Amino acid sequence: SMPRFPRTEADIAALAVLVTDGLEQAAQDFPAPPVPAEELKVKLGTFHTASAAAVAAETTAREQHAAKDEALEDLVDSLKANLKYAEFAVREEPEKLSRLGWSTRRDGTPLPPPGETRDITVVSEGDTWAILRWKPPADGGAPSFYRIQRRQEGAPWEDAGTTTATEQLMSNQPRGVQLHYRVLAVNKAGDGAPSATVTLVL
Repeated sequence: SMPRFPRTEADIAALAVLVTDGLEQAAQDFPAPPVPAEELKVKLGTFHTASAAAVAAETTAREQHAAKDEALEDLVDSLKANLKYAEFAVREEPEKLSRLGWSTRRDGTPLPPPGETRDITVVSEGDTWAILRWKPPADGGAPSFYRIQRRQEGAPWEDAGTTTATEQLMSNQPRGVQLHYRVLAVNKAGDGAPSATVTLVL
């Protein structure tokens, strides 16, 4: 079974750099990766560019976040394909995987559920949308994704979206009513404690 693939964009990008460098330097061990190092470099560049654009211009958040998510997904697929290939290529000497920043060992410690999601804020809002941002829990197990919940005054909480990122564009939100939002981190072991609540009226 493969070790846990990194969750955060920063860790995925860091792994991409290690895999690319390793494939270039240890070409004799990994002669034919499904996605060559050169191409991986281009994909990483595409992701960095889309990522910078998404941060720079939150006004066009929708299209740019979609482009960034697409670029990240493409990079993740390529990395996973190369790591699977690499595990097979050096299966007799798995320690060679360390050249790619990877290993086949898993630690056997059970994963605890995540802690409480922190510092939720509304970073911008429009007529029917808002962008929420938060920080990962300071404790507990690594989150696999976040669950965004919404409720109107007096109503129960309902799920309004999920994301692996630490911000989310909430589009097509009802207008003229008080909306409460909160975020929970989730992993295989369960849900973390919900964040504080933010309230807004669009």
